[in-house]
Amino acid sequence: MRLLLLATITAVIGATTTYACSYRTTQHSLYEQQIPSDTLTVEDSLRLIYEQIDLLSYFDLKKMRESFIYRNRTQPSYLNKQVLIYIEERLKITK
Repeated sequence: MRLLLLATITAVIGATTTYACSYRTTQHSLYEQQIPSDTLTVEDSLRLIYEQIDLLSYFDLKKMRESFIYRNRTQPSYLNKQVLIYIEERLKITK
């Protein structure tokens, strides 16, 4: 009986740990989420990214801003520039 209880507790702890680790990795970067590019236009992609940015806290916005500043230097593109501009506007609003 004790062995069965121990096995059940171990399984629950393992499942909880796996969920916590997978949640942390899925939240890492919303910009890198898999969005089918053949069905979305640039405006649709921006709209989806803007909706996700609207849900972020002030601290997360600051982290994302730093990430996009670097990304604009290393990979300049229209999409990166527009996202950075939107993040900076959101930071002014949430201040």
